Amino acid sequence: MYLLCVRMEIHFRRHIGSIALLATILFFSAPLEAQDIPLDSILHKARTLRPQNLKKYYSYKSRFKERCKAHVQEVPFEIWPVSGVLIPAQKDTGLAYYSEALIDARYGGPQHYFQDVLIKREAGKVPIPNWQQLPAYDFNLLQKRIYLNEAFDRGFVSPLSEEGAGIYLFELTSLNHEQQVARIAFAPRKEKFPAMTGFIDLHLASGLPLHAQFNISANNQLELLDSIAVVQNFKWEKGVYRAENQQIEIYLNLFHFRGYYQVRLDYEQFRYREIWQKSEFDDLVFDLKSSEFNTDSSYWQSWKRSPQLSKYLDSLQISPSRKQQFRSFGRSRLDPGPYRFYKNIFRGYTRRNGNFFWDLPPLYKGLGFNPVEGLYWKGQSRIGYANSDHEISLRLQARTGTADQRVKPMAELSWQGDLSNPIQLSLEAGSDYRQFNEEEPILPVLSTIYNLVLARNYISLYGKDYFKLKYQSESLSGLTMGLDTEYAWRYPLFNRSNFSLVDADADYVSNNQGFAPNINPGGFKAHNSMRFDLSLSFQFGDRYERRYNQRFQDVLKGRRSLKVRSPKIYYDLKIGVPTFAAETDFIFQSLGVQHQFRWGNIGLSQFDVSGGHFLRNRNVPFIDYRHFDGVQIFFLQPSTSRSARIKQFSTLPYYSYSTTDAYFELHYEHNFDGALLSNNNFLRRYKIHSLAGFNSLHLLNEKAFIEVFFGFDNIFKVLRVELAGGLDNFNRLRPSLRVGFDFRYDYYQKNRR
Repeated sequence: MYLLCVRMEIHFRRHIGSIALLATILFFSAPLEAQDIPLDSILHKARTLRPQNLKKYYSYKSRFKERCKAHVQEVPFEIWPVSGVLIPAQKDTGLAYYSEALIDARYGGPQHYFQDVLIKREAGKVPIPNWQQLPAYDFNLLQKRIYLNEAFDRGFVSPLSEEGAGIYLFELTSLNHEQQVARIAFAPRKEKFPAMTGFIDLHLASGLPLHAQFNISANNQLELLDSIAVVQNFKWEKGVYRAENQQIEIYLNLFHFRGYYQVRLDYEQFRYREIWQKSEFDDLVFDLKSSEFNTDSSYWQSWKRSPQLSKYLDSLQISPSRKQQFRSFGRSRLDPGPYRFYKNIFRGYTRRNGNFFWDLPPLYKGLGFNPVEGLYWKGQSRIGYANSDHEISLRLQARTGTADQRVKPMAELSWQGDLSNPIQLSLEAGSDYRQFNEEEPILPVLSTIYNLVLARNYISLYGKDYFKLKYQSESLSGLTMGLDTEYAWRYPLFNRSNFSLVDADADYVSNNQGFAPNINPGGFKAHNSMRFDLSLSFQFGDRYERRYNQRFQDVLKGRRSLKVRSPKIYYDLKIGVPTFAAETDFIFQSLGVQHQFRWGNIGLSQFDVSGGHFLRNRNVPFIDYRHFDGVQIFFLQPSTSRSARIKQFSTLPYYSYSTTDAYFELHYEHNFDGALLSNNNFLRRYKIHSLAGFNSLHLLNEKAFIEVFFGFDNIFKVLRVELAGGLDNFNRLRPSLRVGFDFRYDYYQKNRR
């Protein structure tokens, strides 16, 4: 027998993106007799047996106890009033979250797995980071590489693989003849390698790991994470091999806001299985229902935990009578506290009474400026009713500006239901100002900054009084359909304000300038329009989770699609119907495909190819032209996902290529995820990633726009910088430097208890 004592300390250095792992290992065993069994022989046997071991000991079925906890270790400063709303506050330090759950799991591979939560309880101030869900079931050193799709896109080479033989240094630290176990320490030969540091206890006869402890750290591979530490324990008994427990710790350090998140799994009824059927799995990979939250069950008495954790659960747990949680950012997650106007200026407020709720977003989000309205404010509020089956709500909006002095009201009545295959119906009517390209190529907040600080205007608006009916559904997994019907009175708008903070008499470009011959400075002809829009998309290999979320009660938005490496096909049809006095008369269709894939182990490639044309174009107002996602300001347009961002050009003017002709559009980007810059000793420590790609647009009239770009991502973990050059119709070169943010600041705000 041998005694193992491990002391592991994680020290964060004072600069961003650096983490050091100090491990002191005391190992008492039989005398080291490495000469009896050479290290090379042990590793050679393990690598020889690895393929057959992987086949036998990869897929499994188990029930396990899951414990998750989050610690905020350091909050270096506070900024009023955003601390505790947008960023953690000093009061958030310490144990910030704890949960316990019993889960049934089946795992067949990266595309075929399922976890069913049987019972769960939780407590805390901040939530499980759902944006960073780790597949804790897929840390297996028998694989050639370990991938964490939700954390990074490169594969980390296993020391037991053939590839690992060339990138690791190995040391036989101890050999226990009685138990036939060898402890082998490993570390990468060079820091640039996508590798791990740690040790493994190998069973000599089978070549299987009995204990593994390793760390994935700097190496310029991770993004927001500083380090991932993993500890695994297995058991070999009478020829039967099984996992006993596993612990994963994720460390983060963002501008010296430091913390970690821990997931511990204790397996019960564990068994590997070599043969499984695809019919055992469907597209749902994780299921957590509201009925599975149970805090008062006597079941929890059998769980062993520290007095600190027991006290934490008792003070913050959910009582059965208050399972309907507030979506507020008040004094506690169960009590939003009284409404305070000054607090509502910078943070949202929600009041819930049974199944009824009232949402009031932060007032600052509605503020903005443009030359048409001057300083404007868009106020919103939402009231509704929600239960486990459906949600119905009424959203009210009023928008008014100091220059146009007109109130523009709007109301939207919506219903959504069916958590498994979501359906949403909405009826919207009112008055509003929109960009000519309704996909908003320039965010209002960025336009406001350019107007007030630089006295420059790029936003172009039109007004409409409208009635709209919308339907959205995902009737089959991966198949999304949207149907919109809108009747509107559309009219031109004109500049009414020349105010700017830097120029009291700013000379803004006309709201209608630059669109000749379609629109002249006098605006376009006001007209009625009736439009029917159909959008279809199908994501191959779609997988999704269904999580009832106690922290932020969006019952019917508990479904979340996961990142997949499979193609997505999309089709759009837009019809301008010349009826009911409407002047629009056109039919437009487009078809595209989008895909992302790993290129060896040097990062992630993604592309988007699409084309479209007008089948009929008798009367196409400029608003209904095919517009493209250009950019003329210094900032890249933020997007909710990389799949949306890839269609954005870096140098294309907003409306110069808007067309009614047939077109072909191609986008390609490769993010090296540290594979390139990790070769540079200076840059490696800062975890800066490199990227490159090109965009092209070709119109039927031979007009073309081609651009190439390269840049750097993950700068300070949140910034992206692009250098791009666009060739305008093969005549004019458009060089540019763009900066963008790659971090969702609203995550903390939305999920805070």
